[in-house]
Amino acid sequence: MDKYEVVGTLGEGSFGRVYKAKQVSNGSFVALKVISKRGRSTKELKGFRRECEIQRDLHHPNIIQMLDSFETENEIVVITEFAPRELTAILSKEGYLSEEKVQQIVWDLISALYYLHSNRVLHRDLKPQNILLDLKSRAKLCDFGFARNMSTGTHVLTSIKGTPLYMAPELIDELPYDYNADLWSLGCITYELLMGTPPFCTSSILHLIRMIKHEQIQWPTFLSPECTSFLKGLLQKNPAKRLAWEQILNHPFVKGHILITKTTGPMPLTAALTASTQEVKEQQRKDSINNKHLKGAVSRTISTDNDHTKQNIKSGKTSNETKKSSGNQNNSKCSNPQESRETHQSLEDKRKSKIISSKEEENLSLKERLNFIEDSHPIEPDEWVVFLQRSIQEVMNGEITSLTQPNLTNIIVSPLKNSNSNSKVLCFVAKLLSIAFVIKDISTEQIEQIKKVYLEVKLVPNLIYATKLLLRITKSGHSTSSSNSHSNSSQDNSVKLHSYKTADVLEVEDLQALESIFTLVCYLVHMQDEFLIQFCDAVLILNVFGLINLFLCLVRRKPRITIDVLSILTQTIRRLPENTEIVEKILLNSLSSNNEIDFGDLLRNSNPILRERSCYFILLMGKYFQASTLEKFWSIEIQDTLEALMFDSMQNVRNAAEAAVNELKHKDFYIKSSTSF
Repeated sequence: MDKYEVVGTLGEGSFGRVYKAKQVSNGSFVALKVISKRGRSTKELKGFRRECEIQRDLHHPNIIQMLDSFETENEIVVITEFAPRELTAILSKEGYLSEEKVQQIVWDLISALYYLHSNRVLHRDLKPQNILLDLKSRAKLCDFGFARNMSTGTHVLTSIKGTPLYMAPELIDELPYDYNADLWSLGCITYELLMGTPPFCTSSILHLIRMIKHEQIQWPTFLSPECTSFLKGLLQKNPAKRLAWEQILNHPFVKGHILITKTTGPMPLTAALTASTQEVKEQQRKDSINNKHLKGAVSRTISTDNDHTKQNIKSGKTSNETKKSSGNQNNSKCSNPQESRETHQSLEDKRKSKIISSKEEENLSLKERLNFIEDSHPIEPDEWVVFLQRSIQEVMNGEITSLTQPNLTNIIVSPLKNSNSNSKVLCFVAKLLSIAFVIKDISTEQIEQIKKVYLEVKLVPNLIYATKLLLRITKSGHSTSSSNSHSNSSQDNSVKLHSYKTADVLEVEDLQALESIFTLVCYLVHMQDEFLIQFCDAVLILNVFGLINLFLCLVRRKPRITIDVLSILTQTIRRLPENTEIVEKILLNSLSSNNEIDFGDLLRNSNPILRERSCYFILLMGKYFQASTLEKFWSIEIQDTLEALMFDSMQNVRNAAEAAVNELKHKDFYIKSSTSF
């Protein structure tokens, strides 16, 4: 940093800050982008480094030139050329630009895009905020945080990146896409420069998405025929009908004004595809779509299997009964006792091996089904809060489309998987997804559709995942596994070591977010067993037994969280007794000695709902838990408190306590406690 003297701040975002600096050696101005490593995941830092790698290799007059980059212990610093003006600032001041001025900017942007696509780089986040102008009014592209290099064998991509206002319809529909997505964004920017607003503009992101997919663009009548033709060619909803590069270069609106450099990579995206390459591209597109449908089919199959298992349980059929029946038949066929024992041992070994294999396959299926993919891209919390507040108002006014269409609901759910979401955003997400169940004038059919969508988007697992990300503390570490001793020396053996915040350090907003999340989860798991199954799957796959245990211990800071979590676990034992082991593991996995469940505290709590639910939970523990597990939590004090609650001032508490005592009083440990005075 000694080479540069910071003279001012240019901007600030969720990624960090950008400063204007002067080079000490020659006095020229540069831009310093400073990205803090603190609080960043390994994946996120890898993304920033990838951005540097992409931009370092780009050399074009219409692309901001990266001059240098380096890392300190706490920061990544990127030095680029300095451009004094932002296109957004010009638009804010002028409102819109003349066709002549727009045309010159478009020439520069097309020159930059042609260079990128010639080198198989997609920008994926074209917007006015990423366009700067130098002293000669020459437009320059910047910010390659979402850029992607396409390998020579890749012709389509599927991951969604970019800004909704400028996002192509194929990205909205989660379809495979290619360089055409950048051309749509260019069309949106050109339209905005001419008109003062993008072709589709609304304060609601969900409304915006519907407009992009279904509404026709309003074409201005005051533009030249060449300009209108160019715009219509770029803003075709069907990417196959959009202008190709050969057509763009020969279009009268830009012909003869595009700067084409000699630097071109192998198999440029700007070249027309051969017949064989076009076939490969089309096959990749079909494969991507088929994979998407296949994931849905896998999910539906697993769901069907779960339904079948549940039906067997309800009808009284268990796997043990089947094994007994099978065992009796086998034994009747064995005349030699020794042979029978050997056969039985062989069958037992095979059965154990099959169980292990089955569990591995089950975990793999669950991971595919729940699709836990952490997103660590920066988000703008304030913008999300405004969007969620407006969406809540829309739902309260009866506009519930955002909750009845999976692609729209997925947008609302997305912050739950983003490690950069804050507690305020998570709280509003949970409130928005809850509000449909309490507003008036909503039909049964609409509620059923919302439930169907919530199951499809895996809402409950994502809510549990959000609590994990919210409380997670990530520390840098290094793998000490001997298996890495022969690996390439350049390989990054760093690993992420996770711990969780303790109850005493949780902020008020953290507790509010957790309360909103578990209020919704509790409601859903009592509404339909499929939500309960997803909850159990999520706890198992995410390995958050200790975390759920922590939430049970928040009774003194936020009793409602404890009440709802206790209710969820009670429902798990009651409706899915085969998953009782998960509940046992939650109770036995305390994250620290300071956060251990004290049922005496729960039974003596001033909140009658918590006292009642604690009684019923203890009742079911006695009915379904192993005696050894229950004994770890039992004491004379708990027994005396439970018996005292039979005379509680609240009728519901008295009934629950009496039912619990009647269930437990015949247990050996209960009798021992009674006779130990």
